[in-house]
Amino acid sequence: MSCVSLILTPDVLLSVREFWFEHLSGPDSLVMPSVEENKRWFFGGEEFDKLCVERFAPTLESLRREGIKSGQDIIYALQPTDAHDWLSLILLLDQVTRNCYRGDSAGVVFNYFDPMAREIALAALQRGIPEKWPEIRWRFACRSWFYVPLMHSEDIELHDVAVEKYQGFARDVESLLSAETSDSSYGDESEVAHEYRVAAQRVVQASPEAAKEFAHLNLGFEKRHWAIIKRFGRYPHRNRVMERETTAEEREYLENGGDTFGG
Repeated sequence: MSCVSLILTPDVLLSVREFWFEHLSGPDSLVMPSVEENKRWFFGGEEFDKLCVERFAPTLESLRREGIKSGQDIIYALQPTDAHDWLSLILLLDQVTRNCYRGDSAGVVFNYFDPMAREIALAALQRGIPEKWPEIRWRFACRSWFYVPLMHSEDIELHDVAVEKYQGFARDVESLLSAETSDSSYGDESEVAHEYRVAAQRVVQASPEAAKEFAHLNLGFEKRHWAIIKRFGRYPHRNRVMERETTAEEREYLENGGDTFGG
Protein backbone atom coordinates (compact mmCIF):
# COMPACT_ATOMS: atom_id res chain seq x y z
CA MET A 1 0.00 0.00 0.00
CA SER A 2 2.89 2.38 -0.69
CA CYS A 3 0.52 4.41 -2.89
CA VAL A 4 -1.31 5.49 0.27
CA SER A 5 1.74 7.32 1.58
CA LEU A 6 2.18 8.97 -1.81
CA ILE A 7 -1.39 10.27 -1.74
CA LEU A 8 -1.79 11.10 1.94
CA THR A 9 1.53 12.85 2.39
CA PRO A 10 2.45 14.84 5.52
CA ASP A 11 1.85 18.03 3.53
CA VAL A 12 -1.65 16.89 2.57
CA LEU A 13 -2.51 16.02 6.16
CA LEU A 14 -1.20 19.37 7.37
CA SER A 15 -3.15 21.22 4.68
CA VAL A 16 -6.38 19.51 5.79
CA ARG A 17 -5.95 20.80 9.34
CA GLU A 18 -4.89 24.26 8.28
CA PHE A 19 -7.84 24.55 5.92
CA TRP A 20 -10.39 23.21 8.38
CA PHE A 21 -9.44 25.57 11.19
CA GLU A 22 -8.17 28.58 9.21
CA HIS A 23 -11.27 30.69 9.94
CA LEU A 24 -10.89 30.47 13.71
CA SER A 25 -9.79 33.66 15.42
CA GLY A 26 -7.04 32.03 17.49
CA PRO A 27 -6.12 29.31 20.00
CA ASP A 28 -9.08 30.13 22.25
CA SER A 29 -11.43 29.15 19.43
CA LEU A 30 -9.82 25.72 19.29
CA VAL A 31 -11.05 25.30 22.85
CA MET A 32 -14.53 26.60 22.15
CA PRO A 33 -15.47 27.99 18.74
CA SER A 34 -18.12 30.67 18.60
CA VAL A 35 -21.54 30.06 17.08
CA GLU A 36 -20.45 32.11 14.09
CA GLU A 37 -17.25 30.09 13.65
CA ASN A 38 -19.21 26.83 13.80
CA LYS A 39 -21.37 27.94 10.88
CA ARG A 40 -18.59 27.50 8.35
CA TRP A 41 -18.43 23.78 9.06
CA PHE A 42 -22.16 23.11 9.14
CA PHE A 43 -23.68 25.88 7.03
CA GLY A 44 -20.82 26.81 4.72
CA GLY A 45 -22.96 26.41 1.64
CA GLU A 46 -21.80 26.25 -1.95
CA GLU A 47 -18.81 28.50 -1.36
CA PHE A 48 -17.33 26.19 1.27
CA ASP A 49 -18.15 23.12 -0.82
CA LYS A 50 -16.31 24.67 -3.75
CA LEU A 51 -13.22 25.29 -1.64
CA CYS A 52 -13.25 21.68 -0.43
CA VAL A 53 -13.55 20.38 -3.98
CA GLU A 54 -10.74 22.61 -5.25
CA ARG A 55 -8.39 21.68 -2.44
CA PHE A 56 -9.13 18.02 -1.75
CA ALA A 57 -11.20 16.35 -4.47
CA PRO A 58 -8.00 15.31 -6.33
CA THR A 59 -6.75 13.55 -3.18
CA LEU A 60 -10.07 11.81 -2.59
CA GLU A 61 -10.35 10.74 -6.21
CA SER A 62 -6.79 9.37 -6.08
CA LEU A 63 -7.83 7.15 -3.17
CA ARG A 64 -10.78 5.87 -5.17
CA ARG A 65 -8.74 5.38 -8.32
CA GLU A 66 -6.18 3.30 -6.41
CA GLY A 67 -8.97 1.21 -4.88
CA ILE A 68 -8.03 2.09 -1.31
CA LYS A 69 -11.01 1.00 0.79
CA SER A 70 -9.61 0.10 4.19
CA GLY A 71 -8.96 2.43 7.08
CA GLN A 72 -6.66 -0.20 8.53
CA ASP A 73 -4.60 -0.17 5.32
CA ILE A 74 -4.25 3.60 5.63
CA ILE A 75 -3.14 3.30 9.25
CA TYR A 76 -0.66 0.54 8.36
CA ALA A 77 0.79 2.55 5.47
CA LEU A 78 1.09 5.87 7.31
CA GLN A 79 1.81 4.65 10.84
CA PRO A 80 0.52 7.94 12.30
CA THR A 81 2.07 8.81 15.65
CA ASP A 82 0.86 12.38 16.02
CA ALA A 83 -2.69 12.99 17.24
CA HIS A 84 -3.09 15.79 14.72
CA ASP A 85 -2.44 13.41 11.82
CA TRP A 86 -5.21 11.15 13.11
CA LEU A 87 -7.44 14.22 13.24
CA SER A 88 -6.56 15.13 9.65
CA LEU A 89 -7.46 11.66 8.39
CA ILE A 90 -10.85 11.82 10.09
CA LEU A 91 -11.55 15.33 8.85
CA LEU A 92 -10.63 14.40 5.29
CA LEU A 93 -12.55 11.13 5.09
CA ASP A 94 -15.57 11.97 7.25
CA GLN A 95 -16.09 15.72 6.79
CA VAL A 96 -14.46 17.03 3.64
CA THR A 97 -16.03 14.19 1.66
CA ARG A 98 -19.48 15.48 2.60
CA ASN A 99 -18.62 18.84 1.07
CA CYS A 100 -17.17 17.27 -2.07
CA TYR A 101 -19.91 14.74 -2.84
CA ARG A 102 -23.40 16.22 -2.60
CA GLY A 103 -26.79 15.19 -3.95
CA ASP A 104 -26.72 12.14 -6.18
CA SER A 105 -23.00 11.70 -5.46
CA ALA A 106 -23.53 11.34 -1.71
CA GLY A 107 -23.60 7.56 -2.01
CA VAL A 108 -19.84 7.73 -2.50
CA VAL A 109 -19.56 9.13 1.02
CA PHE A 110 -21.88 6.62 2.67
CA ASN A 111 -20.62 3.53 0.86
CA TYR A 112 -16.95 4.27 0.26
CA PHE A 113 -15.46 6.90 2.57
CA ASP A 114 -17.56 6.47 5.73
CA PRO A 115 -16.38 2.89 6.41
CA MET A 116 -12.75 4.04 6.24
CA ALA A 117 -13.42 7.04 8.46
CA ARG A 118 -15.11 4.79 11.02
CA GLU A 119 -12.21 2.34 11.08
CA ILE A 120 -9.73 5.15 11.64
CA ALA A 121 -11.88 6.82 14.30
CA LEU A 122 -12.33 3.54 16.17
CA ALA A 123 -8.60 2.86 16.01
CA ALA A 124 -7.96 6.34 17.40
CA LEU A 125 -10.43 5.74 20.22
CA GLN A 126 -8.85 2.38 21.02
CA ARG A 127 -5.54 4.21 21.41
CA GLY A 128 -7.20 6.83 23.61
CA ILE A 129 -6.06 9.68 21.38
CA PRO A 130 -8.94 12.13 21.96
CA GLU A 131 -8.77 11.75 25.73
CA LYS A 132 -5.07 11.14 26.40
CA TRP A 133 -3.45 13.75 24.16
CA PRO A 134 -3.93 17.10 25.94
CA GLU A 135 -3.74 19.12 22.72
CA ILE A 136 -6.85 17.22 21.61
CA ARG A 137 -8.61 16.61 24.92
CA TRP A 138 -8.66 20.25 25.97
CA ARG A 139 -9.17 21.70 22.52
CA PHE A 140 -12.78 20.72 22.12
CA ALA A 141 -13.02 22.01 18.55
CA CYS A 142 -10.51 19.28 17.65
CA ARG A 143 -11.73 16.54 19.96
CA SER A 144 -15.35 16.51 18.83
CA TRP A 145 -14.49 15.39 15.28
CA PHE A 146 -13.13 12.06 16.51
CA TYR A 147 -16.64 11.00 17.51
CA VAL A 148 -18.58 12.17 14.44
CA PRO A 149 -17.83 9.09 12.28
CA LEU A 150 -19.69 7.05 14.92
CA MET A 151 -22.59 9.48 14.68
CA HIS A 152 -22.69 8.94 10.93
CA SER A 153 -22.83 5.17 11.37
CA GLU A 154 -26.00 3.10 11.00
CA ASP A 155 -24.78 0.71 13.70
CA ILE A 156 -26.65 1.25 16.99
CA GLU A 157 -23.74 -0.15 19.02
CA LEU A 158 -21.45 2.55 17.65
CA HIS A 159 -24.02 5.15 18.62
CA ASP A 160 -23.93 3.81 22.15
CA VAL A 161 -20.17 4.41 22.09
CA ALA A 162 -20.69 7.89 20.64
CA VAL A 163 -23.14 8.81 23.40
CA GLU A 164 -20.63 7.64 25.99
CA LYS A 165 -17.84 9.67 24.37
CA TYR A 166 -19.92 12.83 24.11
CA GLN A 167 -20.93 12.42 27.75
CA GLY A 168 -17.23 12.31 28.65
CA PHE A 169 -16.70 15.36 26.45
CA ALA A 170 -19.44 17.22 28.36
CA ARG A 171 -18.01 16.14 31.72
CA ASP A 172 -14.62 17.56 30.81
CA VAL A 173 -16.15 20.89 29.83
CA GLU A 174 -18.15 20.99 33.06
CA SER A 175 -15.10 20.05 35.14
CA LEU A 176 -13.43 23.24 33.94
CA LEU A 177 -16.39 25.23 35.23
CA SER A 178 -16.48 23.61 38.65
CA ALA A 179 -14.93 25.49 41.55
CA GLU A 180 -14.59 22.15 43.33
CA THR A 181 -12.25 20.71 40.72
CA SER A 182 -8.61 21.04 41.78
CA ASP A 183 -5.36 20.16 40.05
CA SER A 184 -5.19 17.00 42.14
CA SER A 185 -8.37 15.76 40.44
CA TYR A 186 -6.32 15.14 37.29
CA GLY A 187 -3.81 12.81 38.93
CA ASP A 188 -0.27 12.65 37.61
CA GLU A 189 -0.72 15.34 34.98
CA SER A 190 2.27 16.35 32.87
CA GLU A 191 3.35 19.97 32.64
CA VAL A 192 2.19 20.14 29.02
CA ALA A 193 -1.20 18.65 29.88
CA HIS A 194 -1.54 21.12 32.74
CA GLU A 195 -0.86 24.04 30.40
CA TYR A 196 -3.50 22.93 27.90
CA ARG A 197 -6.07 22.32 30.63
CA VAL A 198 -5.48 25.67 32.32
CA ALA A 199 -5.74 27.45 28.96
CA ALA A 200 -9.03 25.67 28.30
CA GLN A 201 -10.28 26.50 31.78
CA ARG A 202 -9.65 30.19 31.19
CA VAL A 203 -11.68 30.14 27.96
CA VAL A 204 -14.55 28.12 29.41
CA GLN A 205 -14.82 30.15 32.61
CA ALA A 206 -14.93 33.37 30.60
CA SER A 207 -18.20 32.22 28.98
CA PRO A 208 -19.75 29.62 31.29
CA GLU A 209 -23.24 29.58 29.76
CA ALA A 210 -21.87 29.29 26.24
CA ALA A 211 -19.59 26.48 27.42
CA LYS A 212 -22.48 24.51 28.91
CA GLU A 213 -24.51 24.97 25.75
CA PHE A 214 -21.57 23.92 23.58
CA ALA A 215 -20.95 20.77 25.63
CA HIS A 216 -24.53 19.60 25.56
CA LEU A 217 -25.18 20.67 21.97
CA ASN A 218 -22.82 17.95 20.77
CA LEU A 219 -24.38 15.33 23.03
CA GLY A 220 -27.90 16.36 22.06
CA PHE A 221 -27.07 16.18 18.37
CA GLU A 222 -25.74 12.64 18.78
CA LYS A 223 -28.87 11.61 20.68
CA ARG A 224 -31.03 12.83 17.79
CA HIS A 225 -29.02 10.63 15.44
CA TRP A 226 -29.19 7.72 17.90
CA ALA A 227 -32.99 8.00 18.06
CA ILE A 228 -33.30 7.58 14.29
CA ILE A 229 -31.09 4.50 14.22
CA LYS A 230 -32.94 3.10 17.24
CA ARG A 231 -36.25 3.51 15.42
CA PHE A 232 -35.38 2.59 11.83
CA GLY A 233 -32.03 0.80 12.00
CA ARG A 234 -30.76 3.21 9.35
CA TYR A 235 -31.04 6.80 8.13
CA PRO A 236 -34.14 6.99 5.92
CA HIS A 237 -32.91 10.13 4.17
CA ARG A 238 -30.05 8.12 2.66
CA ASN A 239 -32.30 5.56 1.03
CA ARG A 240 -32.53 7.09 -2.43
CA VAL A 241 -28.82 7.58 -3.04
CA MET A 242 -28.10 4.17 -1.52
CA GLU A 243 -30.78 2.60 -3.73
CA ARG A 244 -32.78 1.27 -0.79
CA GLU A 245 -36.53 0.84 -0.68
CA THR A 246 -38.19 3.34 1.65
CA THR A 247 -40.78 1.86 3.99
CA ALA A 248 -44.17 3.47 4.61
CA GLU A 249 -43.09 4.44 8.14
CA GLU A 250 -39.89 6.02 6.84
CA ARG A 251 -41.79 7.92 4.15
CA GLU A 252 -44.23 9.30 6.71
CA TYR A 253 -41.31 10.33 8.91
CA LEU A 254 -39.56 12.18 6.10
CA GLU A 255 -42.72 13.83 4.79
CA ASN A 256 -43.52 15.16 8.24
CA GLY A 257 -40.25 16.96 8.81
CA GLY A 258 -38.08 14.18 10.22
CA ASP A 259 -34.40 15.00 10.68
CA THR A 260 -32.23 14.65 7.58
CA PHE A 261 -29.18 16.59 8.83
CA GLY A 262 -28.57 18.22 5.47
CA GLY A 263 -28.89 15.01 3.46
